[in-house]
Amino acid sequence: MQQESKIGFLWQYVIACVHPSQYKELIRKKKGAFIGYISVLIMFLVFIENVIPFAAWTASVGGFENLFLERIPGFTLEKGEFHSESPIDFTIGGVVRVKADSSVEQFKESDFQSDYVQELLVGKKNILIKMPSGKQVISLSQFKNWRLNNQGLVEMLPALYMFLAFYLVVLLITKAVQYLLVALAFALICRGSVRRSDGKMVSMAESFYIAVYARTLAAIIGSVNAALGYRIDSMILMIVTVFITMGFIMRGEISVLDTQTSKE
Repeated sequence: MQQESKIGFLWQYVIACVHPSQYKELIRKKKGAFIGYISVLIMFLVFIENVIPFAAWTASVGGFENLFLERIPGFTLEKGEFHSESPIDFTIGGVVRVKADSSVEQFKESDFQSDYVQELLVGKKNILIKMPSGKQVISLSQFKNWRLNNQGLVEMLPALYMFLAFYLVVLLITKAVQYLLVALAFALICRGSVRRSDGKMVSMAESFYIAVYARTLAAIIGSVNAALGYRIDSMILMIVTVFITMGFIMRGEISVLDTQTSKE
């Protein structure tokens, strides 16, 4: 029976990012420690990539109430049509764009800009939403019985905060699933890249654990880059981090196989 590793919680992340030759020690830890590792890592990634830019933007506009009453031009939504005193156009963290212009009858998908990950376009008669998961068109005609203005937005703040909390939970779940699926893909591709002289290779479970740890540095770099508004081209960064991750996986597999050899 393998003896559990006594590596400290924070030191796991240091090993994952810079010492792949010690992955054998991380694999010895109990499943609870592994789940804790993933949970904290995902929260950290979402905090860097989403929470910090959003919080910085919110502070820059003086909070939601100040934004709705002082910085957004007067507008009304009634009888299924949007009207504003002047166009509204701003970005959040350099990755989210919001534009509202009642002089535009209806926005089209061609109005989306590739520079932004998420966009909200509001025209006189429709709303277009672009998210990483897809695009959506909403006709304002379905809100004929609604009446909304700047003060109405302020009154809706409690609901907005609840939505943001729900959205944060969705982000955490989505990021976790995405991270684990990518790690699984690396595990399937890279398993067997290193073999002992007798042909033995790491087990599928070991390969998956190694891939999860090996992905840590790449994931952190990617989230920091996103928070900074993609200062490094995402395609170039992806290629570089793929090679880094695969190199870490190979060194991690070597460390595990060497340990198994020494025990035989």
